[in-house]
Amino acid sequence: MKYYKHKKTGEVFAFAADGSDDECIAKELVLMSEAQVFDHLNPALPPPTRQQIEAARLRAYAEPLTGSDRYFAEAQRMQVMNEPGWESVRDAGVARFEEIQVQFPWASVDETL
Repeated sequence: MKYYKHKKTGEVFAFAADGSDDECIAKELVLMSEAQVFDHLNPALPPPTRQQIEAARLRAYAEPLTGSDRYFAEAQRMQVMNEPGWESVRDAGVARFEEIQVQFPWASVDETL
């Protein structure tokens, strides 16, 4: 395909690479460079919203094998049962919680929930 952009509107048109559509190419259309075509076909994703980041964090906290919630539940159970070592389990939960927050940082400080 050959891609052309309208000079005034910015609208993009695609024509056959073999030249069979060349008679349809208007004077207002300008051939796009390879970089422009790539950018047009692969637009940048918008940054995640705070709600999307919060959802990702919550999923990560609750993940049964790698999340932080399992440590907090275990530490709480150990503390209630008077088992030794619950502090180190709690500390592991806090460390994993902080890792998850670093893994999914807020998009912008100014953005509100």
